[in-house]
Formats: sequence, structure tokens, C-alpha cells
Amino acid sequence: MHKPINIINIGLFYQNKVCFENFSAQILYGNRIVIMGNNGSGKSSLINILQSNITPTSGNIIIPKDIVFGYVPQIPKEYDSLSGGQKFNKSLSHALSLHPDILLLDEPTNHLDINNRKSLIKFLNSFKSTLIIVSHDVELLQQNFDTIWHIDNGKINIFSGKYTDYL
Repeated sequence: MHKPINIINIGLFYQNKVCFENFSAQILYGNRIVIMGNNGSGKSSLINILQSNITPTSGNIIIPKDIVFGYVPQIPKEYDSLSGGQKFNKSLSHALSLHPDILLLDEPTNHLDINNRKSLIKFLNSFKSTLIIVSHDVELLQQNFDTIWHIDNGKINIFSGKYTDYL
């Protein structure tokens, strides 16, 4: 179990674009969070801010020192000889080998065939630690998630509940 992560009024701005601003939240152990939004809205950047790979333009995040992140990026760049699904599975295996407190997945079903998608969904439904995913995949979104962070028009709106309730 990990201590909470506190997100305090963070914002992410680029020269001609506001991705989001004034976002505050707390990530508790066992939270299952989906990050949604249009392409280019800042979803992947938000995941990178959570891991301290990117510094937010404003605000700050308080991350307990002992938290271990496992991260699978949208398109794993290494392992060039493998298919998209094989790359994902290898990256997921590496992330899980870290015994993460928080597993971050960026568009995890993009390159998976139907059998790998079913296996991933089954695994995620049984995953006990904190899970944060970026996804547009409706089947995945309808699974066992309890919070939605929707990035829209420069704001991150928080919805507590299932995806079907959100709709």
C-alpha cells in the first residue's frame, strides 16, 4: 500500500496551447483511474507528470518517496523485431517486474488482437494496486474503474463512478 499522491493546482501550457490548468486531486491506494480526452489534450503528458518525467508548468505534485511506478507507454519503442502486441506484452512484463505501487498504461489495447485484449482486461480486473490508464477503448473503459479524469477545454473534470454512469 502506498501513501496518497497529492496533485495541487497543476497546469500544463505550451507556447500556443493550454492543455489543462488548476487541476487538483488525490490518488489513493487501489484507485482505478481512466484518463480521457481528445488526441493532443495532454493525457500522455499527465501520465508523465505523475511520474516526474515532465514538470508541470504550474502547481506541484507531492509524491511519497517510496512509490514505485510501472509504466507502459503508448507505443513501446524498443524491441523492433516484435509485433505491436508482443512489444506491449514485453513492456508490461517489465513494468510488472518492478512490483509497482501504481501501474500506468497509455492506450494499452491499441496493438492487441482479441485474445490479448481479453487477457489484458482479465488481468486488469484482478490487479490490486493503483491503476491509471489512458484509453479510448470503450470495452476497456466499461471495466472495473472508479474514477474518470476527462481533459476537455483546458480543464480536467473528475467523475467518480463507472464509465456507463459517466455517459
